Amino acid sequence: MTSTFHSIETSKRALFVNTVSMQTLGHNVANANTEGYTRQRVNLNEANPIWAMGMTKSQQPGQLGTGVEYTSITRIRDSFLDTQYRRENQMLGSWEVQNSSMNAIQGILNEPSTSGLSAVMDKFWNSLETLNRDPSLLSARVAVAGAASNLVDTLKHIGESLTNLSNDVNSNIDKKVLEANNIVDNIARLNVLIRDNESFGDKANDYRDQRDLLLDKLSTIVDVQYAEDDSGMVNITSAGVNVLAGDTVTALTAANATAATAGQLNGYTQSLQQTDLIRNQLNGLVNTLVTGDIKVTLSNGYVTSSDLVALNDVTVDGMGLVPAGQTIPANSKITSSVDVMVKGFNGLHQMGYSLTTPTSSGIPFFVSNSGTFTIDDIKVNPEILADTNKIAASSQYENVNGVSKAIRGNSDIAIGLASLRDAIFTFPDSLTSMSEGTTDDYFRALTADLGIRASNVKRNYDNEQTLTDNLQIQRQQVSGVSMDEELADMIRFQQAYNAAARNMTTVDEMLDRVINQMGRVGL
Repeated sequence: MTSTFHSIETSKRALFVNTVSMQTLGHNVANANTEGYTRQRVNLNEANPIWAMGMTKSQQPGQLGTGVEYTSITRIRDSFLDTQYRRENQMLGSWEVQNSSMNAIQGILNEPSTSGLSAVMDKFWNSLETLNRDPSLLSARVAVAGAASNLVDTLKHIGESLTNLSNDVNSNIDKKVLEANNIVDNIARLNVLIRDNESFGDKANDYRDQRDLLLDKLSTIVDVQYAEDDSGMVNITSAGVNVLAGDTVTALTAANATAATAGQLNGYTQSLQQTDLIRNQLNGLVNTLVTGDIKVTLSNGYVTSSDLVALNDVTVDGMGLVPAGQTIPANSKITSSVDVMVKGFNGLHQMGYSLTTPTSSGIPFFVSNSGTFTIDDIKVNPEILADTNKIAASSQYENVNGVSKAIRGNSDIAIGLASLRDAIFTFPDSLTSMSEGTTDDYFRALTADLGIRASNVKRNYDNEQTLTDNLQIQRQQVSGVSMDEELADMIRFQQAYNAAARNMTTVDEMLDRVINQMGRVGL
């Protein structure tokens, strides 16, 4: 049979459950703006009735209920959305870094503009055009030396800027690796707390919120593959490394960044490749211009400064007809035009004669420390900067009183140097979509390739940002705290609490009648 105080117990359970519901609601409201917080819900269940099924049955009909109880406090969270969000978030981290780096590279090249490399190269070519009009004019020679110095300085500035960008990227890789390791350490600590708390049957909701937030942040830095074991601990693999197994941590290193398939570490690795690519493309431009094989035509009257191999039949003073493929000795005067192969700008300049007395030839216009010309290792020959008369513009010289002097009005070499602007060079075909063309064509192809790559990166970044934002909105719709809903629940729980309290008061009055007032007849 039922207890005299059965209804009191039923009301007490209702009061207790509604109190817990109000406390949980207050926790939700308090953390409405807390990053990573997931709203919680008290799961209610009917308490077991008084009589259970057995061999005998109570004489009273029906099963008398005993009220309500809560079985758990759980988070309202969709793990499928979490998985989607983290997968897209790690891609967003990669594209975001790549987009920033591509913008930086485009800013370094500063094209198109009136102060970029193409404008500086135009001024250099224009100065050579001025020189060939009057090769003896001092101002023209000074202009050539100055324009060449500006070109070299611009190349070096680009090289230094690209180096600084690479150094910044490597520094950020180190920082992000350290940040990722700190996050994994904290996840390992939370793994232990979750395992220990949930081993008693409770849900470690707040610890799980903290761990999920850390997983979100880790997915921004590096690719994340994770799985939860039976004890509630997550195991994580990132950049090909099993960084977390329960509470055992394996730290990432900067060397692991190259194995990252997504996240900021992957973005930094891709950025380094883009920086190296643009550097190699510019190095290919510089080295090809200065030393690349190119066919030039030397006009009638040229006096060879060194042995030359003729590419066509040519007549030589004192030798007659020299067939194609034969060598023309040094100091020979050709009496018809001849095609020869030279080693770029330097090779053609070395074939000319300076205005110094006596004249000289074989002077390289550009020099480098390593012998290979790059944007970081190129400079105008200091001899030319010290004496612009050493700019070899003439193709002929004469002997005056036993002293060789270049013919001052001759500008055949200067014309040839200026014409290299429109010469067809062969460039390394692995660097750009153009293997043959002028230096201007190559640089335009270089900047066009960069623009296309930057545009692709920007488009992927924008798409990934939109997709990630949409997934985050969906997660907030499921897990976020809605103040309207919470206030509605507050009224509902309050009314339920008041009703349970009123029911307990009524039962108390009934018991008071039974206990204190029954059996007092006639008094």
